[in-house]
Amino acid sequence: MQFPKKVKITTGEEITLRFPEKNDLEKLIRMYTTLSEKSLRFLRPYEFSKEEVKKMFERVDFENVYSVVAENEKGEIVAESRLIKVGEKSAELAVIVHDSYQNKGLGQHLVKEMIEFAKSRGIRRLIAFINERNRVALHIFEKFGFKVEARSHLEPSIMGKDGAALKLVLQI
Repeated sequence: MQFPKKVKITTGEEITLRFPEKNDLEKLIRMYTTLSEKSLRFLRPYEFSKEEVKKMFERVDFENVYSVVAENEKGEIVAESRLIKVGEKSAELAVIVHDSYQNKGLGQHLVKEMIEFAKSRGIRRLIAFINERNRVALHIFEKFGFKVEARSHLEPSIMGKDGAALKLVLQI
């Protein structure tokens, strides 16, 4: 998979999927710190801090942690997807789309492209953890062949305010 790549979302807007650059930190902070409570309810019971986003950004090394951001036509980062290696041929896939770009097909583009990217890196097993109440995310991952492997109740700070965490797996 080659990045940068342009994709069109359902509104007709062209979004650029690309690797993050050093000057993207402030854009990522803006995206993460302006997520609504509605979006956060499936992730965690508290907001992202600037310091936390900075640490997440610094962990991207393109050996164990890969990131692809989605940039709109105004130059704003509106989504991020990550692959975090958890073994020689396994990685966790995470996708977060800002509220203003949800339900427009961007999450689907990111999952599809990250599956292809994972294959190109020799990854053969993808894992995703999703709150069972996040029906949109569950639908997207299942659409691309992910299967529920486990269900567990976790501490609210791990996977949103309520509901169980689903472990989804895709063999690629």
